[in-house]
Amino acid sequence: MKLCFVALDSAALGRHVRAGVLVASVLLAVGGGAGDARADTPADVPPSAGAPSEHAHGEASPARSSATPRTKDDQELATEVTLAAVLRVALAKNHDLAEAAQRVRAEREAAPALGRLPDPEFEYQLWAQPLSRPYALDEAQMHMFGLSQRLPAPGTLSARSEAATAQAQVATESRRASEQALIARVRRAYAEYYRTEREYQIHVEHAKLAHGAVEMTHAAYQGGRGTQQDVLRASVAITRMHSEVASIEAQRRTAQGLLNVLMARPPDSPLGPPAPIDPVSIQVRLDELAKLDVEGRPELRAAKSAVAARNSEIEGARAAGRWPSFMVGVQYMYMPMEMEPHNYGVTLSMSVPWLNARYGEELRAAEARAAAEQSALLSTRDAARYELFEAVERLKGARQTYDIIERTLLPQARLSFESAQAAYRGGAADSIALFDALNSLLDVRIERERALVRIDTALADIERARGGTLPIAHTSEAQP
Repeated sequence: MKLCFVALDSAALGRHVRAGVLVASVLLAVGGGAGDARADTPADVPPSAGAPSEHAHGEASPARSSATPRTKDDQELATEVTLAAVLRVALAKNHDLAEAAQRVRAEREAAPALGRLPDPEFEYQLWAQPLSRPYALDEAQMHMFGLSQRLPAPGTLSARSEAATAQAQVATESRRASEQALIARVRRAYAEYYRTEREYQIHVEHAKLAHGAVEMTHAAYQGGRGTQQDVLRASVAITRMHSEVASIEAQRRTAQGLLNVLMARPPDSPLGPPAPIDPVSIQVRLDELAKLDVEGRPELRAAKSAVAARNSEIEGARAAGRWPSFMVGVQYMYMPMEMEPHNYGVTLSMSVPWLNARYGEELRAAEARAAAEQSALLSTRDAARYELFEAVERLKGARQTYDIIERTLLPQARLSFESAQAAYRGGAADSIALFDALNSLLDVRIERERALVRIDTALADIERARGGTLPIAHTSEAQP
């Protein structure tokens, strides 16, 4: 099937409308000359409606092939767009994920540092230097050199390190959450691109069917069985189809732009047609859905790590208020004016935290933060459970819709159109029934593709809600 979209642009649409008006004018003016009506028939249908479509075969249209692919990924995507390729490029090049990865690295590097002792301190003191001879250092009473180390309250350093480690895990899980959110966005964008592509191709195929219906109305009019209204109705149907295809093409370009942006590419980068979604590959056993939980979701793990971090802060605040901190030091003292000039000294001091109300206030603040994180954990779990429940219900509904369309509605619509064609040829029906059957078949085929996309999107949302992939079964193994 070959159909260049240039036949469906605004200029072609204008030619089509003018052709329809011309058909109507000729028929009303000369009583419906059959030869003129037949001569105008090609103008009622896109010139390439009956030709194979390059796009349908996976070849880029001239507009899409204007940019030469520069990398292997570009070449692959310009030929055919697969979900695996889009995900690979998006995960490798997405700037938000790169930022999140660096933040994780920063948190991990900072965690051990918070468990280190404070810097040792060096001091020098000059005692009793005569003011009259400020540069005669050998006349000072004492030169003292000291080295001291502050020792925080027992348990505070380990608590800080544990809190920082848990906070680094929060950043790690947040990055995983961003990655899974990106995967879900890519899958939805791919599904939208697939939907618009399939609807475009279905409209092209129905343009050929409509062209055949137009020829039947002209033939019937020539034979004296049809009416001018039948011919004009066919022209209106073709015009409406042109309008719908133009709208779908705009949606397709938008979906293409979103996919490119998610892959950190310019929005107008060339993309080939999407690989088909296989209905067999998206069947999930319903009994497996009942076993799903949300405990593997990154946001939930991040919330648990945040609770652990706040609990470690509580332990640190409790230790700081319960135990004193110490400072130990040693000094060398040089006394040039004494008989024994070389001496040393030792320093030991400790804090008295029991007399400071600050530690109690810090402990209560840490307990409040921990309680808040616990509430956030419960809220995150509730939200994830609802998201999972809602996505599962959408999946069930979409599967039921798809099964009904595939097994019953689509065969009935095809049979109805074939019957309407036969009835019109035999003079037993008018063009209203013919084009109603054609439109019904078009609607059913489009709804089938949309149901397929809804299934795939619901699966993506389920995986996002639970934080992991789903067990996939073949159609023969899946429960109805």
